[in-house]
Amino acid sequence: MDGLPGDVHQAIYLSYEDLPPSLKQCFIFFSLFPEDGEFRKTDLIYRWLAEGFFQDLEDFWELGNEYYTELLQRNILEDTHKYINKAYCKMHDILWSFACLLGKDENCLLRGGQPVYRFEGSMKLRRLSIEGNEVNIEVIKKEKGLRTLIYFEPEIALDDLCQAFSNLRIIDLGSSHSNLSSLPDSLCGLVHLRYLDVSYSKLVKIPNSIGNLRNLVYFSCKGCEELSHVPPSIGNLQELRCLGFENTNVEAIPMELNNLEKLSHLFGFVPYKNSLEGFSSLDGLELLSKLIELWLEGLERVSDRNIAERANLRSKNQLLELYLEYTSLSSEEQLSQTDEKKISTEDVLNELCPPRSVKGVLINYYFGRCLPNWLNLGAGLPNLRDIDILECACFEVLPMLGQLPNLHRLKITGAYSLERVGEEFMQKDIISRDPIVHTMSCYAIPAFPKLNELFFKEMPNWKEWQWEKGQPAMPKLKKLFIEDCPQLKSLPEGLLLYATSLEFLQIKGADKLITVENIPSIKDIRVLGNPNLERVSNLPSISIIGISHCPNLKAVINPKSLQLMSLRDYKMKFLPDYLTTTMSRKLIIRCDEELLLKIANQVESGSEWDKFKHISKVKIGTEDESLHATYQKTPFSFTTNVNANRVQMT
Repeated sequence: MDGLPGDVHQAIYLSYEDLPPSLKQCFIFFSLFPEDGEFRKTDLIYRWLAEGFFQDLEDFWELGNEYYTELLQRNILEDTHKYINKAYCKMHDILWSFACLLGKDENCLLRGGQPVYRFEGSMKLRRLSIEGNEVNIEVIKKEKGLRTLIYFEPEIALDDLCQAFSNLRIIDLGSSHSNLSSLPDSLCGLVHLRYLDVSYSKLVKIPNSIGNLRNLVYFSCKGCEELSHVPPSIGNLQELRCLGFENTNVEAIPMELNNLEKLSHLFGFVPYKNSLEGFSSLDGLELLSKLIELWLEGLERVSDRNIAERANLRSKNQLLELYLEYTSLSSEEQLSQTDEKKISTEDVLNELCPPRSVKGVLINYYFGRCLPNWLNLGAGLPNLRDIDILECACFEVLPMLGQLPNLHRLKITGAYSLERVGEEFMQKDIISRDPIVHTMSCYAIPAFPKLNELFFKEMPNWKEWQWEKGQPAMPKLKKLFIEDCPQLKSLPEGLLLYATSLEFLQIKGADKLITVENIPSIKDIRVLGNPNLERVSNLPSISIIGISHCPNLKAVINPKSLQLMSLRDYKMKFLPDYLTTTMSRKLIIRCDEELLLKIANQVESGSEWDKFKHISKVKIGTEDESLHATYQKTPFSFTTNVNANRVQMT
């Protein structure tokens, strides 16, 4: 911060002063984490809850989302753009430094080798993060008022720390990959503890005394691969709002889970095959009426549709996100399942119909022969925005997803048996079949009226996308990804006619695709690894073209609007002829050393040089960029480090 100009200091300070008190404490809380860290929204909101930043516990999730959204809107937090719905964020280094400055009296991020004299004054330490295994724990133990402890190192003397700090509200080991194999009794005696994260640790067993933590609102064992046992006392945690067992070896959860009626987030719930042996199956979810996010794993364990029906997901009117996962099986293993098993799997999933409130649905490794009927509800799921259908090898027909009125994003990967995307997928008439609506309505609007992003990936047998003239659809589609679909021969006519907002197109691994043309709205196109692609043309709005390993591409006809073309191919011996007609202002080439050497040696004359010398700026380099050359047309210059000789001509 000291090196910043005074006006920057002033701008940051004024931005902070403009925050309401509730957001000021949330902002300062970030000083406990290393710079450049990424934060999951769910975890942040529960940390704020544990700290007491929310006055209303009943509406904490809504308040937390409001805080999070406002911090994003004020540019204090930045979306990482790696996940949907802005689920992860980060903070700029400058703002992080300012948060550290403001929080220095109560918060401390202590790193290995850092002196600890700062604890010996009048400082009232409330929150401590430890990064580095050289920290003197004995000095820290004097801070009896410590309420938050965050560890980033695997070695931790947790028993000693829990005995020293009886007022702890937060213990966060989620980023430490701790060697912790058991929870000490001293931890289970922390009556004020609200947040406990032991994710990715070596934890083997949760002690029965976990039930003593009556104020716990967040408990996560995510990624604890050696954990297999959960005690019945988990049902004593009546204040628990978030419970996570995803990616563990827990195969059965006691039926006492049904007592946790305040649960909002349940991750990694593995239903038992029935409800007769003291373990919770899908019907154990019936009383959990406040669920906001629900992540189910190992769904193939349940074969009785009646058990699934009793889960009564439709009645959970606060549910926003639903993850339906089956045990990971290869395409061959899914296809080899018996017909009886496939039918029971279909029946169970059909009974897990989400409520009208749901915004996101993920189905992973499902091996039923058809997708669930409730995806055909259309207006019966009016808030559904995101659908992921991943690694489901057996279904052959897509449901009428075009009827969903608010679907913004659709991703389909690993659909091994899907050979055709046809009229049923592109259906434009919305027909409400929801028994809650009670009325039947039919009115014509374009299919996928709000779809913004569409992904088709790893569909080896997909041959045809049928979307013809007279079927208006996807008027707001902006991004389309088609990857590893080697049998697809062409893009549909309807896409060219009706997807008038399409700006970004990426096609990768479409082995039989020959042409990409006549898409007037496209601004950015990437064609990658398409061995038989011959022509890219009639893209009048194009600004960026990326070409990678398309050896048979002979024609790239582009307008004067083209700003950047990138070409990547480490097997080409000569630059492609279409560069001679390229109107791009800038060209980036990645090639092998032999071709680069040939270009560098020609310097302003020769067949390779003639192909690009009309372009304003050109950068050429090998894969690792250890060898490179740069050309500028006006004023003329050429520099290169090829053969360790730097040539510059001006």
